[in-house]
Formats: sequence, C-alpha cells, structure tokens
Amino acid sequence: MKKKLYLFDIDGTLLSPGPGARRIINRVIEKAIGHNPDLQIADVAGLTDLVIIRNALRKHGVNGDINVIVNHVLNEYLDEFSHEYSKSDKPFTYDDALRLLDYVESQNHPVGLLTGNVRKGAQIKLREFDLFDRFPFGAFGDDAEDRMGLPAVARERAWDVLGEAYRYEDMIIVGDTSHDAKVATEHGMESIIVCRYPEWKNDIIDAGATIVVESLDSVIEKH
Repeated sequence: MKKKLYLFDIDGTLLSPGPGARRIINRVIEKAIGHNPDLQIADVAGLTDLVIIRNALRKHGVNGDINVIVNHVLNEYLDEFSHEYSKSDKPFTYDDALRLLDYVESQNHPVGLLTGNVRKGAQIKLREFDLFDRFPFGAFGDDAEDRMGLPAVARERAWDVLGEAYRYEDMIIVGDTSHDAKVATEHGMESIIVCRYPEWKNDIIDAGATIVVESLDSVIEKH
C-alpha cells in the first residue's frame, strides 16, 4: 500500500513566528503608502504572503495594477525579516507538531510543506530551528498566490523529488486554520487541523476538516 504524503503548514502548525513578521509588514506597507494596515492574526492566518499584502493595500484604497507595490513590499519585508528573525526570542516551535513529524517519518511516510509563505520566508523561519531540510520539497506562496493552487504544485514537486505520483486522496494537509481545511476539502484530500484558537473551531469544522484536534499528540495516540 502506498504511503500517505503529509503536507505541513508552517505558521501556527510547526511554529509560531511571533509578532515580528506582522510588525515588519505593517512597517513596510506604511513606508510604501503612508498608512499602517495594523494587521492582526485574523488578517494573515491561512493566507499566502502575496494575498496578505494585496488585501492590506486594497484596504487603504490602493487599486488597479498594484503588482509593483506588492512585489516591493514583499522584497522589503523579506530583507528586514531575514535580519530581525534570528535576533528575536519570540518565535518558537510547537512540540506536538514536531512529535507528529517525527512519528510520520518513523512510519516512512513522505513529508513536504504546503504553506502561504514564499519560499525565502519559509527558509528563514524553519532554518532557525533546523527544520527546513527535513522537508525534501514544498509548495510555497510564490508558487500560487491563491492557496487553492498549492496542492497541484505539491503533487508535481512530489513527482519530481520522490518519483511518486500521488492522487489527492493520498495526500494529507496538516494545518491550523479553516483555510487549510478548505483547500484539502476542495481537492478531495484529508486534513488534520490543530485548533490553536478555540474561537476558530467552528469555522474549521464548517470547512470540512477530516480531523480536528486541540493537540497533534492526539493524532499519534490514535495510531
């Protein structure tokens, strides 16, 4: 029997980046357009970096062809973030997610990333904890601005890297938001969603999550 392919989200699932990322995006956008979008967790959770920036710009009346500004903000954010992230004591990893990753690997299931972070942002966040190289491939926020496009990217990368053709029903998203669950549901994939914020639980369930847990340790215990 073919092993399931586990695709891990980053923010809120594997780790918490702390408030620094949002603070930097707020600062860079304010420098670009003169308004601070004051992004909160609900404005960024489950979305790709490009969508987060585009939404913030549109919120303050920047319309039309805003791609130049979006790319400028993204590049400035990544430059500042790469310098500040390692200096902060706020980021931390979630122990339950690392235990699940260990368990999945011990059962010889292949793993990858499926995240709204652009590749460079994902590298910055994960390498701080020696995690990036544990994932042989990933689908990132600069592969598809709409998160719905990421499963197809992940499937292609799995073929390129692992030499295996995975059907969507053989792929499992491990995430923490209703967006993760919705992407899985829309593609006929399974999802394991850890509910880090109790107030998000109903939305996660409504999005069709296969498994909803308060701790990813529960997933290990059931096997």
